[in-house]
Amino acid sequence: MSMLDQIPVISEAPRAGRETRRPAAGAQAAALPASAPGRRTFLRTVVVGGTALAMTSLGWITDRMAAYAVSRTTRHASHCMGVNVSGDTPCWGRTSISSSHCASDHYHRTDSGGSGSSYWYDYNWVAACGGAAGWYWSSSAGKWNCWDGDFDQWVSGSSASGYTTICKYKYA
Repeated sequence: MSMLDQIPVISEAPRAGRETRRPAAGAQAAALPASAPGRRTFLRTVVVGGTALAMTSLGWITDRMAAYAVSRTTRHASHCMGVNVSGDTPCWGRTSISSSHCASDHYHRTDSGGSGSSYWYDYNWVAACGGAAGWYWSSSAGKWNCWDGDFDQWVSGSSASGYTTICKYKYA
């Protein structure tokens, strides 16, 4: 037996038009079920769906962003992630290492500024050392604090350069 043999044969002749039934005089119409949701139900569905979509996208975004449970002044308990590069070179691992990246309080700068739209710069700190913003360094040259950060600059409205920085501060 094939699949075509299982299709039923229609023996009723087609009719034109629609058959309408009219209730008898004095009879009450039965309550009809709603065929479409009401306006409030529709709006609730849209709000709940939009909220679910927003929360899902926030979850995706926060998974990809760094979360700092430390502040700009939180220092690692020892050398950065237990690494102590031999020699008298304090504060290793970033593109630019200088005391010029330090603010007046001797932590990494967090300022921004410039001259109108032709030049703009921005300093920020980063928790790059095992979840801390900085660490100490001891060598024969003395004791140093090293604070991780970033520097970005824009020239004529477009990003000219950006690099990782360290505020290197020697203390007694």
